[in-house]
Amino acid sequence: MRTQQMLLALFLLPVSLFGQSIKFPLVSSSEDPTTMITEIETTNQHTIVSFRHVGAEKGSWIQLNKSMYLQNAKGEERYNYVRSEGIPLRPERFVATKDNQEVNFKVYFEKLKPGTQEINVIERARSQAELNDGVNFLNYFSVNLNKSKLELADHKVSKVEVVVTPPPPVPVGTDFSSSFVNGEAANFGPALKDMYMGMFTAQLNVYSNPAIIDQLAKNMKSYYDALIKVGFSADAALKIITSKPLVSAGGNSNN
Repeated sequence: MRTQQMLLALFLLPVSLFGQSIKFPLVSSSEDPTTMITEIETTNQHTIVSFRHVGAEKGSWIQLNKSMYLQNAKGEERYNYVRSEGIPLRPERFVATKDNQEVNFKVYFEKLKPGTQEINVIERARSQAELNDGVNFLNYFSVNLNKSKLELADHKVSKVEVVVTPPPPVPVGTDFSSSFVNGEAANFGPALKDMYMGMFTAQLNVYSNPAIIDQLAKNMKSYYDALIKVGFSADAALKIITSKPLVSAGGNSNN
């Protein structure tokens, strides 16, 4: 009986050690702002890192170096490149044919050792002086294998009360039917102007508050991440969150 239990435990061991994955892992810092890590999966053969690249404009390009590797951020262990899918290897390159073109690709590495908590993803190790040469590599530092960016997106949204100044009162006894006939309708112009300017000024005062701007930025980032999570492309998500202005003359704003 004990032998059977040991065999069962050994059979399940690879699943418990290597059958792990995390979506949108927390990254301390990265070099390429156009490419993000969407998932890291550890199987019993490889560690697979999935990426999403968005070319900002037509003609931008991306390629991969076979010298890419993973490194234990807390140690010296190094895990070499095995193969990749969906991206050309140097000297070949993928060139965007339109603005905001999205490319999803995967890179397979040697499998990580059990217990690894953080890794560095290094396409090319560079000195500080080389960082200003205008070329970005797929270098990501302190990538957390246990914490996801999605967890940080869960936060409370604070409500801001906006007080709008009402328009001036209409004088008692005003004859509206005769006002238009006598050309007095023009008097409503200043009243409407004051009303809209009051609403517009109130919005500007709200959005001039640094704390509110910071909260709005966090809300927009969470909204963007949620759209990406449910399947929208980066281009579509950006169009959705930028479809309405924060401040409008009509008194509407993004919630």
